[in-house]
Order: sequence, then structure tokens, then C-alpha cells
Amino acid sequence: MVTPSSHISLRINEEDLMLLDAKIGQYGARNRSDVVRLAIQEYLRGQPRLPDMDIIKIPLGRSDKAKLEMLYELEGTGREQAALEGLKLYINQSISRADEIVKLEKALEESRALTLRSKEYQE
Repeated sequence: MVTPSSHISLRINEEDLMLLDAKIGQYGARNRSDVVRLAIQEYLRGQPRLPDMDIIKIPLGRSDKAKLEMLYELEGTGREQAALEGLKLYINQSISRADEIVKLEKALEESRALTLRSKEYQE
């Protein structure tokens, strides 16, 4: 059963039209209308679920895509879940490195404060 649709007009520049035409034949798109419908669906489905959430997109190469597909088959870990876990790991590691730097700087300051200054350098 075909869902009823509405006819609309759309104005886009020549460069975007060329990019749109280049997508015809991909992902089952047979014509410009199919490409536009797919793009709208992708946009609407890609919106955050809650107002305070945000969405990021990560381009994947063939190798990463194949590895993620294997990960899904082996463990059931989807792309989004793997990306989120990787991002959290990156953030935690970066914070840990920053904490270590702060600790080292503090230890250095304390060590310098304990060092006796020579009289010849105090003049």
C-alpha cells in the first residue's frame, strides 16, 4: 500500500543540485525525489531524543565499517553504542592525563618551595 504524499516545490543552487544528482542510484534512490525523501528521513531520524542531547556524525571508511559490522555480529554492539563508548573512553583518558599534569605541576611547585635558595641568587 502506497502512503499518500504531498507535492512541494524546492529551490536549491546548482552545486547542491549536482550533489543531489550524484546520489541517484545509491541507497535505492531512483530519482531526485527519492534522494530528497531519503535525506529528509535521515535528518528527521537523526535528531536528538531529548532537548539537552546532541548528535554527531562520524564518517567511516571501509575498514572501520567492516570492523564495526564484525563487532556487531560477535557482540551485538551497534555503531552508535561503539562510538559513544569510544567517546567516553577518550574523554576519561584526556581528563586523567590532565589530572596527572596538574598533580605533577603541584608536586614541582612544592619541591621548589622546599628547596633552599642560595644567598648568591637572592641579591
